[in-house]
Amino acid sequence: MKNFFSLRREFMQRFDIAIPAQPCCEPDTLAMWETMLEEELLEFREALHAFKNMPSDQPDERHRRMAELTAEGVDVLNVLTGLLLSQGMPVEAMAEEIHAANLRKCVNGQIVRRADGKVLKPEGWQPANKQRIIQEAQQAGDEMVSANSVHD
Repeated sequence: MKNFFSLRREFMQRFDIAIPAQPCCEPDTLAMWETMLEEELLEFREALHAFKNMPSDQPDERHRRMAELTAEGVDVLNVLTGLLLSQGMPVEAMAEEIHAANLRKCVNGQIVRRADGKVLKPEGWQPANKQRIIQEAQQAGDEMVSANSVHD
């Protein structure tokens, strides 16, 4: 399977949905995506509620609710990813940076957890350098624009 971000880019390109080359703020486009995200989150919450209240004695209904929860979750991911891509955000690089920071929460095989199981940040933990990712994407976009203007 292709990576999730690649799948979303493929969809957006096929349907002529703009993906800027660098981070930006497109308010009109953002408003549309925000509305879609709110709609999808509502549908996801409904599916989650149905899933949590699933009957244990009806296998077909359990499978239907599992399928709905999964599908609605993927819809949220699709719309959220589309929103970020529509603003030129470097989703792949940011995901990698945040993933690396999250992995640093395990130090020498030791994991600190809250009572509910959430993994906590250990002493000395360093967060993801989110601004660097945006700055690098902005710079790469600027360089692409400069290179294209030289060829024109």
